[in-house]
Amino acid sequence: MQGSFRISSKSRYEYFRVLSERYRNEPSKRRRGLLVDEACLTTGLHRKSVIRALSRVLDEVAPVPKPGRPRLYSEGCAFILRKLYRESDFQGSGKLRAMIPILIKQLKMQLPEELTKEVCSMPSASIDRYLKKYRDLQRKSKRCHTRPGSKVFKRMIPLKDLSNTVSKTGFMEADTVGHCGGNSSGEFAFSLTMTDNLSGFTLNRAVKNKCAVHVKPAIESIHQSLPFTLLSINVDNGSEFLNHLVYGYFIDFAKEQGTPHPMTRSRSYQKNDNARVEQKNWTHVRQLFGYDRIDDERFIPLMNEIYRIQNLIQNFFIPQYRLLSKVRVGAKIKKKYDQPNTPFERLLQSDIPEENKQKLREQYATLSYPELRRQREELLASFFKLQEQVKLERRASGSLGAAPSFGNT
Repeated sequence: MQGSFRISSKSRYEYFRVLSERYRNEPSKRRRGLLVDEACLTTGLHRKSVIRALSRVLDEVAPVPKPGRPRLYSEGCAFILRKLYRESDFQGSGKLRAMIPILIKQLKMQLPEELTKEVCSMPSASIDRYLKKYRDLQRKSKRCHTRPGSKVFKRMIPLKDLSNTVSKTGFMEADTVGHCGGNSSGEFAFSLTMTDNLSGFTLNRAVKNKCAVHVKPAIESIHQSLPFTLLSINVDNGSEFLNHLVYGYFIDFAKEQGTPHPMTRSRSYQKNDNARVEQKNWTHVRQLFGYDRIDDERFIPLMNEIYRIQNLIQNFFIPQYRLLSKVRVGAKIKKKYDQPNTPFERLLQSDIPEENKQKLREQYATLSYPELRRQREELLASFFKLQEQVKLERRASGSLGAAPSFGNT
């Protein structure tokens, strides 16, 4: 008789819903078997198919409750916690718990009394649990040169418009160079480079690693040292730039300046989109420090002092070419450059305010190229001497073959 007729899936589902009540309330195993036989005759299904169908309906009618305790804190509490986490510069749960009352007071947050008590009463373990998914953007594990930034920020930050020609100062590019010595394991120093597209004015900073808490202060330091107004910055897709701290810094700056897109980013795996800063990686970084591994905190202030002298030399005394045009002729590309000028001279020819130009002239009058070179060579000698000292210390401790991190000298 099985298969002699068919009923619709909707009718079959309704039939099993009715039958499931009898099946669930029937105490006798033999009678439950008879109900299955009845369903087989009615629907034309195989016995195993009927049992599976009854099981599915029973699961829908009487769902199994999820294990564990119910959520103790409300969605509003979780929302406020995430906001306070951002405002605290992404501190750990212990520090954040101590900062919550201060942050609520300092930020003048008008919260209901019940919500304030709820947030302030959260223990550290609960803060960690409620921030677990939100912290995925701030993970600091697996640091390497090519770790991509979050897709969230790729959706928020527009791509660089390659059709536009820069005609004024303030449009900058930024990049980082890793001093890993060919071994990307552990922590090691990075050099941040920011250069102006029009003038070639370039500044560098050394940082402990490419974590946002170190990169953002370096960007802020360079920003405050610029002799012109920053209009926009183009970065690659690395995690040192595509994060809450750096993005938030430029968004706040844009609100003050009225800039629509303070950050743009290059296309993935297209280094030529950031060509002007990429070419500085050799002249401003590698020619100074080479390719050796730098993973001791004592190097950072010394590197920044070297960069301070080197930036003065490069920006005030070393002329640069600027590409005017390039034309393909057969199998070759002919490039035309303007007359070589220093970034200082290009800034004097630019549209920056006259008072800024006067400050640059006064600074230039105090500089001596031979003296700057002498200072740089003395600092580099101290740098290489410290390198040898670190190697001797590690050889004595037996850790020379390892890839140490900061603090493990």
